[in-house]
Amino acid sequence: MRTRRTALMVGVATAVITAGLAMTAAQAGPAPVDGSGPPSFIEHFDAPLDPSFWYVSDGYRNGTYMNCAFNQNNVTVANGMLSIELDDTPYAGQNYSCASIQTTQNYGYGTYETRMRVDRASGTNQSLFTYTGPSHGDPWHEIDFEVLGKDTTEVEPNAWVNGVAAGGGPVALGVDNDVEFVDYAFIWEPDRLRFFTDGRLVRTYTDPAQVPSYTQRIIAMTWGTETLNDWMGPFEYPGQPVVTEYDYIAYTKLGDPCPFPGSMACGVEAPTSSFVDEFDSLDTSRWFVSDGWASGAAYNCTWDAGQVSTTGGALELTFVEQPTGDRAYACAEVQHRKPLGYGTYEVRAQAVENSGVVSSLATYVPASDAGPAEGINLARLLGVDTTRVRYATSRYNQAMTTGSATLDVPSDAAYHDYGMVWSPDRLDFYVDGALTWSVTDPAKIPVRDAKLFLNIWGSETTSSMGAFVPPTGPLTMRVDRVAYTAPGDECQFTGSIACSP
Repeated sequence: MRTRRTALMVGVATAVITAGLAMTAAQAGPAPVDGSGPPSFIEHFDAPLDPSFWYVSDGYRNGTYMNCAFNQNNVTVANGMLSIELDDTPYAGQNYSCASIQTTQNYGYGTYETRMRVDRASGTNQSLFTYTGPSHGDPWHEIDFEVLGKDTTEVEPNAWVNGVAAGGGPVALGVDNDVEFVDYAFIWEPDRLRFFTDGRLVRTYTDPAQVPSYTQRIIAMTWGTETLNDWMGPFEYPGQPVVTEYDYIAYTKLGDPCPFPGSMACGVEAPTSSFVDEFDSLDTSRWFVSDGWASGAAYNCTWDAGQVSTTGGALELTFVEQPTGDRAYACAEVQHRKPLGYGTYEVRAQAVENSGVVSSLATYVPASDAGPAEGINLARLLGVDTTRVRYATSRYNQAMTTGSATLDVPSDAAYHDYGMVWSPDRLDFYVDGALTWSVTDPAKIPVRDAKLFLNIWGSETTSSMGAFVPPTGPLTMRVDRVAYTAPGDECQFTGSIACSP
């Protein structure tokens, strides 16, 4: 844990930050968040700002919407407090001076915190935020806490992904931030972004389109405008400097120890990809629903999102005679949005009986610069023979090894628990908790992280699926539960094969 440093976050939700950030872009290049990056720190502002850690903006503004230029003289550290201010000192061609500081490095997942007090003044913005964007060669990703001087009893938490705001509007603070300091914090995780004021959860984003995924600079800023009146109110200089005070700034990397009593980072666990989904509803932040295309010439159906639903705690995937796209049938598929790797996979599912139709549980990753296409058939349940489950591993879209096992009860007559434990040197397959088949040759075991696919589809040309028989009505595959347990994580439910030694 790094201490006695300087870091900060404040946001300009509608401002495109360009000039200042571009000046420091060469110091530390941003990148997609991957768990690496600078260490945790706490800045108590009991010493002058370290120029190797902080860049102080000076002599420019971020855009014509600002009526002030950044002036390094408007940044002070004294008595354990950072103060940045807007005043009526003409500077760099503008009638007013304002202030901003930013870290010289980019930070990723973790807990960002500050204790901040603002001044009331219409037309001003006082903030803590993180940002990266085109000036760094990145898409625009940003996370904001902004207090508008027109109403200091509320704050605007927000996030930007690829230049699109998550939104949600202001939230009430319960106090006047002009009178009292407020503790602001956000916790940024791979699949979730949460905002807190004085320890109270005020906003959560879980949609991947609303959770940034690029490392970012931490920025504190106070500025004014005479053009963004609809948002920030008419500019009214109060006759004295508009001062924003920061008592401390802290960043705690995800998984690092609790940094200080009362920190929102206390109790936040390191990220894990383990999950259990009982399908009380369809979590579209986890599952992508395929829609509007067919996966190849062998398929006689087009993926149709309308054939995917949840009912009674089960995911339902339906194959039905219905012209869709350029095919005579509609079929259904969901895929886990993020690739998963070694670990324990468990799917409780009930298949369908119909020659020429398959209910499939499989992993797959396409060919790329990272390696060849690879896949694992966790359970291939053919409608032509529901008494067996088929297994396979593949590379370059060619089978490396295949196997099968007999089911005590046909796959369409009851739910079965299909599972596999995947490691670099062994791949074990299970049905209802019993080991049924193993691959022990590492050369035949996929090594690339892959997405998990659940689907039902038909074919009139795949001989292993039997001669296609047009169904008399919809065929619905049901999935009661999907679980993934990462290596080393504890088992997540009673009866899980991950619970075994």
